[in-house]
Amino acid sequence: MQNPRPHTHDTPHTLWGWIGAIFHIGGHSHSHDDHSIIEADPASTNQEAIRTVWLAILALGITTVIQIVIVALSGSVALLADTIHNVGDTLNSIPLLLAFYMARKAATRRYTYGFGRAEDVAGILIVLSIVVSAAVVFWESIQKLLNPQPMQNIGWVAAAAIVGFLGNEAVALLQIRTGRKIGSDAMIADGLHARIDGLTSLAVLVAAVGTALGFPILDPLIGLLIGVAILFITKDATVRIWYRLMDAVDPTLVDQIEHHASQVTGVERVQKVRVHWVGHQLFAELTLTSAAQLSVEESNTITTQVIARLQEIIPHLAEITVQINAGSQTANPQSAAILNMLPPRYQLVTPSAAPMGAAGLIYGNDGKVAWDEIWQGFCDLALAGGPPHRGTLLEPVNPSEIAANPDAYERVLQELERGIQMVTGLPTVRSTTAGWVGMECSSEAMALWLLRAIVVENISVRREGKTLYFPAGANFQLEKEIKNVVTVIAKTNHYWQEHAQSLGSK
Repeated sequence: MQNPRPHTHDTPHTLWGWIGAIFHIGGHSHSHDDHSIIEADPASTNQEAIRTVWLAILALGITTVIQIVIVALSGSVALLADTIHNVGDTLNSIPLLLAFYMARKAATRRYTYGFGRAEDVAGILIVLSIVVSAAVVFWESIQKLLNPQPMQNIGWVAAAAIVGFLGNEAVALLQIRTGRKIGSDAMIADGLHARIDGLTSLAVLVAAVGTALGFPILDPLIGLLIGVAILFITKDATVRIWYRLMDAVDPTLVDQIEHHASQVTGVERVQKVRVHWVGHQLFAELTLTSAAQLSVEESNTITTQVIARLQEIIPHLAEITVQINAGSQTANPQSAAILNMLPPRYQLVTPSAAPMGAAGLIYGNDGKVAWDEIWQGFCDLALAGGPPHRGTLLEPVNPSEIAANPDAYERVLQELERGIQMVTGLPTVRSTTAGWVGMECSSEAMALWLLRAIVVENISVRREGKTLYFPAGANFQLEKEIKNVVTVIAKTNHYWQEHAQSLGSK
């Protein structure tokens, strides 16, 4: 079985994509635990965090020095004020740096979990500084609307704005990327603050160009627009830090822990899972039920296997506490009969209680989604129960939506075709009716069986002979509708190939 990895978000490569990411235009809600897998090595991740903050301070320091030179050459008081503001923003990284240094200290009898929480305290200070930045931007913009002042030294203002934008955006990209990698929401918040300053500088550049062209009103209007953008960023940063302070985790993380712990031989079921963050490390407590009374040696073996499996699969999982309770040795006759129908490798495991929609995207070395790896750990066997894949029915889209964006529709079709071929090995066909993508089954019996199974999973499907057609739309998103279609096909085809054969249905 391949290891499921959490999905990641690519950085937007276009100006509109970047702006859309800020305002959440056409996007989806982001899990605050959206990170790449790394080794759960606290010393290594903490050192990387310290190095990143020092690089951020260095980059902002260089940016400030360049702006000081421009101030000296231009004599602009406004630029001097903006430069002093950048110095203050550079100092905002100091609490975060101190927090990472504190996290290196060993746990004590008073601070039994260590000092990782200092990172969350620094996150509070960073969120407060973002709120102050938003207030300052709105105040200055409103003042300029009420009392317009002509912009002086426009050329120097534009030059300083370019320097400020490039420096702050470089820091934002560095800190946000590293924060996601090591699981530090405080560092992500600091990166978002740097992005705010970059946006402010970009607004100054637009205002300078507008003033040069005879439209000074652009200055306060752009300022108000940036203020709105800052409010969105403030919300994201606040939610992230709130989650950490309240020991919240992504529910899919709990689903994954339950699933993988239940796959260990000897574990009958997972009774309880508790997970919380300490800085950028995860601590987990599990209560398991064994299939029978265990010896101390057998219990230790199961515990070791559970810990090893979870630390291999789950990113940032530093410490795991496992308690095993003995279960009943009396088997339920009805359950035994059902299990005997399943292929042998599924008879001693507990299916995940999570819908397959909870599975995160996995990317191959080519940067594309590895559709044939995602679904395996989330195959809710029909005979063992499990919720439908989707809560609501995925229905065909209006043809006008496709006609309005044919290029996007073509990209969706290509990704659906690629995914279907990867998880089934079956050929795909293009429908003459817009809004559908087809898959050729090996027989009409297979097509009929899959048709019934897929409808139960809340995906629309129609049949023409041994060809099944599934919805496709220009606005289908990789993490949502495309994943829904491909993983449902993977699940039902897998069941047809293996489970239906064991029941004599094929």
